[in-house]
Amino acid sequence: MNNNVKNFKIYIFLSTFARNLIEIFIGTILFKKGFSVHQVILFYLLSNIFSLIICVPCIHISKKYSNKLLSLFGIVSFLILQIALNYVNTSQIFLYIIAILFAIYRRCYWISRRYYTLKIIDDKNISNDYALLAIINQIGVITSSYFGSLILEFLNINIITIISIVLLIISIYFIYKLRFDHEKNTSKIQLIETYKSIPVSSVIEIGIYELQNIFKFLFPIYLIIYVKDTYTTIGVVNLIINIATIIFTYLYGRLINKDKNYLKASIIFFVVIKLFQINTYGILLMIVSFMDGFSTKMYEQSFNKEYLILSKRFEYYNYNLMYEVTQNLFRTIVVLFFYITSFDIKVMIYILLIVMCSSLLFDFKTVPSNLNSKVIWKQKNTKFKA
Repeated sequence: MNNNVKNFKIYIFLSTFARNLIEIFIGTILFKKGFSVHQVILFYLLSNIFSLIICVPCIHISKKYSNKLLSLFGIVSFLILQIALNYVNTSQIFLYIIAILFAIYRRCYWISRRYYTLKIIDDKNISNDYALLAIINQIGVITSSYFGSLILEFLNINIITIISIVLLIISIYFIYKLRFDHEKNTSKIQLIETYKSIPVSSVIEIGIYELQNIFKFLFPIYLIIYVKDTYTTIGVVNLIINIATIIFTYLYGRLINKDKNYLKASIIFFVVIKLFQINTYGILLMIVSFMDGFSTKMYEQSFNKEYLILSKRFEYYNYNLMYEVTQNLFRTIVVLFFYITSFDIKVMIYILLIVMCSSLLFDFKTVPSNLNSKVIWKQKNTKFKA
């Protein structure tokens, strides 16, 4: 294992553990502190709108300066957000402030992390390399949300803030230790040209895939309202899901190395399990949640196999920007619809799953629609340091 891979894996583990101590509970914290479900949806809507607005300047920062600098911005924003959650008040201004911080954190962190993931993964071993990174990620996730739920339930959010600050500061050290040369494409950021060069069906698949983030936001609130009003309920369910996920990750990663596409089957499996998950309680909910770990990871790895293959044909920054705009636009449209209609949480989840089923109508194509496009990655250019 070279030093870049080793340092990146340590960064993924530390940052993932630190983030998941609290991130999954943000909507629930707001709800339990006095915000209505409608206001919590507004927070999530605002964060997606701000994310859509700032993804373009974030890509420019990463291209002109450094993805490491972008990572630093994201982590600092997340730390400020955590401190702000120690002083929750039900004013609209507070909602806007934390939505902006949440958007900055998510865009800066994920744009830079996705960039380094694309650079670290070997073109000839995409499935296995991604599976190993996914396992490292899941090791960070597997206990953090449960640990965070115990602290929120029985101790104080301040403790999470302190732990997170320490771990994230250490993680910054490892991201700054990355040292490798990149192929630099001297072309400008060309979002429209990139969209023209990617099959429309693939763009739709990307947007629909990222809608599962809405489910991740809504599900903890659903558990609080319909199952049991405790943070530990969320923690236990997520612990079970993540145990199943880590078991399944490597095994399925080996399976999809074969020349087969399981994306449509994984979507059906994913939606069916989610439907069972929001209609079961007690021990049956725990069993279904274990299966949810399988279905979520199957969908994720099936999608990412296609996504990563397609990404290798494009200049990194243009491809990353296309992904950012697509995911935030799709999420903003769906969440705006939920905010306007003010449906019950359970109805929102039903509608969301129906929308995700529409993905079955499209095929993820990994061959660009315009092979002569300026944004296609054709040759090695000048080298520059990360």
